[in-house]
Amino acid sequence: MLDDIINSLKGISGSGNVLAEFSKLLKDQTLTVEAGDVSGPSMTSAVPVAADVWYLFAKENFLANYFTENIENRDYTTYLTDVFDFLLPGLKPMRFLENLDQLIPETIKNPFAVFSERTEWANNGVYWVNTLIFELCQHDIGVQYTSDGPRDFSPNNYVGYLSFPMGQLGVMEVISLIQETKLRGYAYDGISIHPADVIRFTEIPIPSSREMFPPDDNTGLDYCYGKHLIEKAYYVPIEATAEPAASRDVELFAKHEKTGETSESIQPKKWFRFWLHKDSKIVPGEFVGILIKPLAIPPHVWWFQESTPLLYAGNWVETSTLTSGIIISITLEEDRTSGDGDEYEVDIQGVKVIMYASDFFRYTVGDRVAIVKIDSINEWQMNSFTWKEQIAMKETDKDTIKTNYIIIPAVFYR
Repeated sequence: MLDDIINSLKGISGSGNVLAEFSKLLKDQTLTVEAGDVSGPSMTSAVPVAADVWYLFAKENFLANYFTENIENRDYTTYLTDVFDFLLPGLKPMRFLENLDQLIPETIKNPFAVFSERTEWANNGVYWVNTLIFELCQHDIGVQYTSDGPRDFSPNNYVGYLSFPMGQLGVMEVISLIQETKLRGYAYDGISIHPADVIRFTEIPIPSSREMFPPDDNTGLDYCYGKHLIEKAYYVPIEATAEPAASRDVELFAKHEKTGETSESIQPKKWFRFWLHKDSKIVPGEFVGILIKPLAIPPHVWWFQESTPLLYAGNWVETSTLTSGIIISITLEEDRTSGDGDEYEVDIQGVKVIMYASDFFRYTVGDRVAIVKIDSINEWQMNSFTWKEQIAMKETDKDTIKTNYIIIPAVFYR
């Protein structure tokens, strides 16, 4: 009977949840799913195929936007520590092998070098976060890159979308969306909101052991923080919790009437779109990220990653005229040697710059404040605002005075 059960499970792509639970029942026995795919108490192995590793084919590293020079194999560790302190404990971006050429000769001479030279493979990955692209619309202005939209799509109900490159389903157990304001907390409509109040999945990521295959965390099915866009490797959630179900807003996969969403092709991947409903709550200027949690059983080669889930994509999402930042320090007018008004050090896009307020309303350290982009308010926006028009704050902006940004007394509610 046991043989019949195992045979019935063979060849089921994306059946990781079933297989994971079943393998636990086997205890000391070994489960073979396909030729080369083995899971047991003392070993896990798999034959890597293209479908397993689509997330390692990366384009346009979001992390590179901060730097003025494009340096191959840059170490982003300090930048991540300084800027993304709001991320969940242990959560890491994926590590991407940017320069494969230095490793190929060894594998040609010795096909098993990928295992024997484990340390070299494990230490040569570059932190990589795919650029999350977005498009935001004003009233009566549609999106430039149109598509069919989610189920029962009505364009009048949406104000834009977020989009990221994605491969075939069945590889990731969970794909979820996270927001900076939900991790830090933010007062919508003057009411303080804590992450646990607005989101169902509050589990923290589990650090990996830097192995060839993702660890089985033994925490149950679909264990992952964030608003789940995909569960059980294929399933778009249809049950509403504290927020509307993802099925209302998810489009798999977007087919565009226009091309050129990025400067580089993402083939063989396609675009996964999450449409922003008019009732969505995204604060202009906050970081929005995508987490992916690879299936642990059957094992999928993931090349010595550092956490499960992984931070796969992200961006600061602003509107054409509005963004936001966090007050770091204040120099009161009476303490200034020159100039009028209070002077604010503001963290915007992870960069600390100097700004002034529109009036005499006084803010406090730690406040997330609304910011108007002065250069934009006099320009009539004939098209939607996209990530292409957004200005990225860079390392050279640090500690500079931004007179083209001004703090206003506003609270974002949608």
